[in-house]
Amino acid sequence: MVKKLDKWCDIDWIIFICVTGVLTAVLAAVFWDDMPLGARGSVFLAIIMPFHVLEEWKFPGGLHYFYNIILGSKEESKRELDRFPMSRLTDMITNVGLQWIPLVYLVLCFFTELSTATALCMMLLCFIEVFAHTGAGILTYFWLRKDGKRTIYHPGFATSWMMFLPAGVYLVAHLENVTGSDWLWAVILFIIMMLICILFRKLRLKSWLFSRFRGC
Repeated sequence: MVKKLDKWCDIDWIIFICVTGVLTAVLAAVFWDDMPLGARGSVFLAIIMPFHVLEEWKFPGGLHYFYNIILGSKEESKRELDRFPMSRLTDMITNVGLQWIPLVYLVLCFFTELSTATALCMMLLCFIEVFAHTGAGILTYFWLRKDGKRTIYHPGFATSWMMFLPAGVYLVAHLENVTGSDWLWAVILFIIMMLICILFRKLRLKSWLFSRFRGC
């Protein structure tokens, strides 16, 4: 089991979300005119996530080192910068969830009255990504300026500004007749997504499983 999960967490999951993103883009191009706004917002997330993950992990990569320095152990002897608290396993759970949960919400948009709430939820996520990566970029700049860093670039920054921000602006521009109930459901949908994508990964299955993910 551990070997299969290790292989999945190496590159297979990234290939999986890339294939999902391509298929989503093709289907969206065909049915775009018939899709409610919430479904379009979900499509944006499903398509953007592969690009975002590739930037964070591969080109140029390195997000987990920054994350683990900031949120990991403050004692240098106890730091494992390639593993905790973010590893390939935990980030796989987060990013696969951030692609597939919106796709579940997309389906709901066709059978419920949650299209506007879903659009609001996707909009919030888009702007939060921009805010988080910009803040991290500014922090990194001040943190490494003495070592020669000259920009606020941070892994995930480019796709946040070039993809998440335009998607969020598109949703804002097309929202109509938003009600308090829509906002309430948007918050509920957002909380559900965060519980699955972030808190779930902190339930470390079994400590022995995580302990074997050296280099994850």
